[in-house]
Amino acid sequence: MCALDSADRKGYLPFMSKTFLVQWGHMQRKLAGLPVGVRESSTAWQPNADVYDGPGGLVVKVELAGVPCDSIRVLLEEGALVIQGARRDPYARDTAQGYRFRQMELEYGPFQRAIPLPYPVDGAAAQARCVDGILEVRLPRAASAIRKRVTIVLSS
Repeated sequence: MCALDSADRKGYLPFMSKTFLVQWGHMQRKLAGLPVGVRESSTAWQPNADVYDGPGGLVVKVELAGVPCDSIRVLLEEGALVIQGARRDPYARDTAQGYRFRQMELEYGPFQRAIPLPYPVDGAAAQARCVDGILEVRLPRAASAIRKRVTIVLSS
């Protein structure tokens, strides 16, 4: 009998394996969307995003539950859509008063998501709105590449 078998019988291995594999899958999925420089230097977490391509351009939806809409920055820079902000931990006071986490899956603190754009978009005509914890950014196609930095203002 090997050590792995005895650990498995005690119940440690199945719990640790499942938890580890789930977390590893999340980490790999998130790292796959990061540009190389950001992977190595950033401590920010990344929100989940969906990107749709249609006849009028791109639609990007980002999951930002618990993030106040007025704290979100949306930028177009160097061929990418960059979304930045922070989600504050509403329970930070409890943990400071002696509570401890038994399970922690929600990510808090600063976030940044850079989504490479497959073609030039018109930043001046871009629209962004945040409703029910989902940020939606609409990016119409541009006739030619525009490489200037554009800040997109969120509407309510």
